Amino acid sequence: MKTPRDVQAGPSPLTPEWRRWLVENLLRGTLPRELVAALEKAGVGAEDARRAVEAEQTEPFVAGALRAVGMQRKLEGLLDVYSELFQQTEGPPRVERHEALTPAVFFERYYFENLPVVLRHGWSASLEQEAWTPARVAALLGERAAKYACCVPLFDEPRWEPLVRGLTSPRGYAAEEARACEPRLWWDPPAAEVPLRAARRNVLLAQVHGVRRLQLVPAFELRRVAASDEPGDAPLSLDVLLSPGELLLLPVGWWYGFTAPDGGVAVSFEAFALPEPNVTWDVDAEPQPSPLPPRD
Repeated sequence: MKTPRDVQAGPSPLTPEWRRWLVENLLRGTLPRELVAALEKAGVGAEDARRAVEAEQTEPFVAGALRAVGMQRKLEGLLDVYSELFQQTEGPPRVERHEALTPAVFFERYYFENLPVVLRHGWSASLEQEAWTPARVAALLGERAAKYACCVPLFDEPRWEPLVRGLTSPRGYAAEEARACEPRLWWDPPAAEVPLRAARRNVLLAQVHGVRRLQLVPAFELRRVAASDEPGDAPLSLDVLLSPGELLLLPVGWWYGFTAPDGGVAVSFEAFALPEPNVTWDVDAEPQPSPLPPRD
């Protein structure tokens, strides 16, 4: 609990600095009785201290802020519960890998449970391998653009025609029509490093060339990701090594970052073999106002 530098003692009204102190600590979740005790210790009369705290609690702007902060605190507590449950599994938390995984199990155990998984699939064998080599992709990007990691839609520009010619999606997992899957080319030059970012949709990432070292942070670590600069409260992170021929499900709401020591090429798909469309987490959505109060 923070305290201000200056105190106006006795039964006199609180100074603006003291009022700010009261509001700040109410929003931090400090109990009213602790605030009354702090005021009394600073020299404010018992009755004035009690009335001052009650007045701030009932002030309309403070009451609205307390309600909003209270809901945020409940949501953060629920996410912390999910984090504890996730870490109670046998052995350290990890991303599961499968040499063979049926689509039914893929969706029930991982997609709908919002969990990542790595599986090996023969999809990459259907590509025209000569067109997808790092040298060929770099040439299509151009000398300047090829120096930087990028993720670009494959059906938006004619220059990607050599790559999309005959492009198919991983059967059983992604939607059958490649264009409908909104495929994207992931290009990584040697020594590429991409910091953590949020997966706004479920993404099926297929590694074609090179090795990708990923860092995955679960969606329920939202509070810790947002407070990553605070020491001692680092988010849970899972390491994944993705090799050519392997597919990774990046679940919506999870954070991912990666390095590609030797560079690499991958393709992602965002439409799945399900009747329901992919879900989207709009992290930049403007908050909607709460219901209007009744008019007098």
